[in-house]
Amino acid sequence: MAAENGRRRREYAPRVPIEQRRSDVLDAALRIVVREGHAAVTMEAVAAAAGVTKPVVYGVFPNREALLGDLLRREQAAALEQLVELLPTLRKGLNAGAHPADVLADALDGFLAAVRNAPERWSCIVVPMADMPAQFNAAREETRALVLASAEELGRWITRTFDAPPDLDPELIAHTVVTLAEMAARLVLTDPEKYEPARFVKGLRAAVGLVR
Repeated sequence: MAAENGRRRREYAPRVPIEQRRSDVLDAALRIVVREGHAAVTMEAVAAAAGVTKPVVYGVFPNREALLGDLLRREQAAALEQLVELLPTLRKGLNAGAHPADVLADALDGFLAAVRNAPERWSCIVVPMADMPAQFNAAREETRALVLASAEELGRWITRTFDAPPDLDPELIAHTVVTLAEMAARLVLTDPEKYEPARFVKGLRAAVGLVR
């Protein structure tokens, strides 16, 4: 680079598009939430985690509340999208005549793969956090309610299609399945070396074999 008046001209980093900057800042905030809790998310902490200055963070979010609100909406939408992607596989397997329990095992496998692909997102959803703000807790419960409703709808379809005994309660099935999935996800996230997804899937398939 040519020198001017004996001094080198300063090199500037290329300008980052606003949407990319917003995504980077939200990613940094998510990392802080998972590692240190929601209370640790300050504009200064987010700037440091994102490797930028505080004015850069304020350039995309006016305040901490707006930042956390966007983070909540982004992660909730992404989690639901991951879950919705599993439904066609479930219905395809059932329509092909597969045993519902086998389809359930495949669904658990797919869900735990989604958890491992986005561990920080799912940590916010399934791992208890003492300092979780009310709006985050409400969103988590809303997501869980939507998942339960879908699981119950699928359970009713299964009981009708396979002429299940009348005492097989779709609502209880849905709660059991969702609770199992949440427990498996927590263990996979908190102790991945001991609790690999394949361990849960194999265990479920073995249990299915006992009751057939």
